[in-house]
Amino acid sequence: MKKFRALIFVFLIIFISGCGKKEYSKVEFLMDTVVEIKVYHKRKAEAEKAINSSMEEMKRVEQKMSCFFPGSEVSRINKEAFLEEKKGSLLVEGWIPVSDELFSLLGESVLLSKLTKGCFDITIYPLWKIWKFEGENIEVPDKKKIEKKLQLVNYNNIIIGNGKIKFVKRNMGIDFGGIAKGYAVDAAIKVLKDKNINSAMVNAGGDMYVLGRKQGKPWRIGIRHPRREREILGTIEVENRAIVTSGDYERFFFSGGKKYHHIINPKTGYPADECQSVTIVAKEATFADGLATGIFVLGPKEGMALIENLEGVEGVIVNKEGDVSVSSGLISKIEYVN
Repeated sequence: MKKFRALIFVFLIIFISGCGKKEYSKVEFLMDTVVEIKVYHKRKAEAEKAINSSMEEMKRVEQKMSCFFPGSEVSRINKEAFLEEKKGSLLVEGWIPVSDELFSLLGESVLLSKLTKGCFDITIYPLWKIWKFEGENIEVPDKKKIEKKLQLVNYNNIIIGNGKIKFVKRNMGIDFGGIAKGYAVDAAIKVLKDKNINSAMVNAGGDMYVLGRKQGKPWRIGIRHPRREREILGTIEVENRAIVTSGDYERFFFSGGKKYHHIINPKTGYPADECQSVTIVAKEATFADGLATGIFVLGPKEGMALIENLEGVEGVIVNKEGDVSVSSGLISKIEYVN
């Protein structure tokens, strides 16, 4: 009898381990960054189908939301939202109809602008066009040119209503660069959930969401050190959460001995200089992405105060001197790496 029970026990171990979830992953270059989707699932065909579908969804979001795709919905808005339409002998500003999806993202962007006192602002597009961080002959834009473009940057000059948008000023434009990666991550996670995946990670160059648990345990996520390449500042354990980091180390150049990075302050026209990095932990990557960008510009003191006032949001801020601030709900959960 004991031998029989032992055989049953061994069989159960083999059976259970054989039914365990395996890791499946895919890496592609999208949205000007490396995107990785990792899934833990029992069946290979289902896992791979879910990964491919979620990757295609991220491509769809990029093609719709990027101002660098001439045929995108955002590019159409930037071309036409202040075009004058002729009605009889009168000229009136044109309202541009937008999709429900983009209209919703516009609304969330405006909310984030209000929360961050305008430090997150999708109307930064005119400024972004004159700052170049790739290619040859990279240089700081002329001061007068920056001042001129600054007059076009103000989220209050976007008018949205009834599924339409228009700009108050000619030559305005919108750029979802500070929020679109997070939105694409959320969209990919939704696809994975719809495909009955309950353990996964989607990572788009620092914009990340972890779904469920990894092999029965919370996901251990490393927070990148903003000044030590390939090193982490610390780790946190999370599940069903977005973890998004904005840092001054992603795209930058040096001119006259000074570093110029890609996170532009919409109020000054120059790169924000109060933080090295901002990491946000929240329920959705869309919100976390925009908030991380806004707080990077807002600065460490006001930024941490904002985090503490937002329900379900935690954060880690590294200021310009390298000092680290951690929100109250995260301080006991972060494990620092020496």
